[in-house]
Amino acid sequence: MERISKYQLGSMIILFEIGSTPLFELGIKAKQDAWLVVITSMLLGVLLLLLFLAIQRRESEKNLSQILIQYFGPAVGKFVLLLYALMFTYEAMRNLRDIGDLTILTILPRGPIFLIMLIMITLSIYVIYKGIEVFFRLAEFLVAGVLLFYFILIIMPFASGIVHLDRLLPILENGMRPVLLESLSEHLWFPFGQMVVFLMFWTYLNEKKELSKTSIRSYFVSGMVILLTNMINLTVLGPQLTSISTVPLLQSVQLIQIAEVFERFDSLVILLFYTGIFIKATIWFLAAVLALSQLFRTDYRRFALPVGGIMYVISFLPRSWQSHLEIGKVVANQFMINKIFIGVIPALLLIVMLVKGRGNK
Repeated sequence: MERISKYQLGSMIILFEIGSTPLFELGIKAKQDAWLVVITSMLLGVLLLLLFLAIQRRESEKNLSQILIQYFGPAVGKFVLLLYALMFTYEAMRNLRDIGDLTILTILPRGPIFLIMLIMITLSIYVIYKGIEVFFRLAEFLVAGVLLFYFILIIMPFASGIVHLDRLLPILENGMRPVLLESLSEHLWFPFGQMVVFLMFWTYLNEKKELSKTSIRSYFVSGMVILLTNMINLTVLGPQLTSISTVPLLQSVQLIQIAEVFERFDSLVILLFYTGIFIKATIWFLAAVLALSQLFRTDYRRFALPVGGIMYVISFLPRSWQSHLEIGKVVANQFMINKIFIGVIPALLLIVMLVKGRGNK
């Protein structure tokens, strides 16, 4: 069985949770209180994380696929597992389309989107063929550079004098209700609730006693990066300009200018964007093929090419990035895909585990 270290797990959690999230502004409907939406969502997300960890601790040698089949029974368990495989594939497909549209929007306006996404999916398939251990070692290698670059992007606006903290005022002008509504309706589930995907990977940790500590620490590190970049966007651009900006962080760093020497940090943002979205898309992709491998009792690598091909084809169905985003909102809100797969099913699973009284304490 493949194994990963606590450092590799922590690195992957940080990169996955950050992803491409800092490029955008979470909770902007709450205007200058958007940063409070991030804090509230992060703290509420800890409850979901503790739920996932409770499930994993009771069956430390099994992943979500095996736990579902064991506790829900072969028929119901495999059906729910198939739904999770479809959800993981859908999330991977969304990230694949994001990288195509955002590349054209930011650096290659005349670039062929089909080629950009083909390169992306080919790299993901290659990583999956190399195996889980190799992928998590890659995260361990990348995490220091990613955190360093985000630190630079957070510090430079202060050094260039373009940060205006008064744009965060007044705090809670309309009370706590808009902040809670934004948190509970959307950002509790994205990005913080997406930690559910690690139920597919925690079993590979070779130091089981470090599971909770490593996961929670990494969760808060990534949350702080998201919070600080969120605040940078608000204090540099202001709530109104941030709300209409497609990629606020990119627009913010374009304003950095120190002694006419340090400027044009766009390349850092683009590099972080590619790194984050590649890691996130591949994690979802890998989780999907792991789920299918349990259903069909075969090596997960066999599903990499067919599932990748399906993702690639389906990613072209939305005619534009705007329609792609609208479809995502419909799926997330009207079909409640996030709430069901991140909140409802894991909660039911833990209840069944407690009632049956099996598993490791």
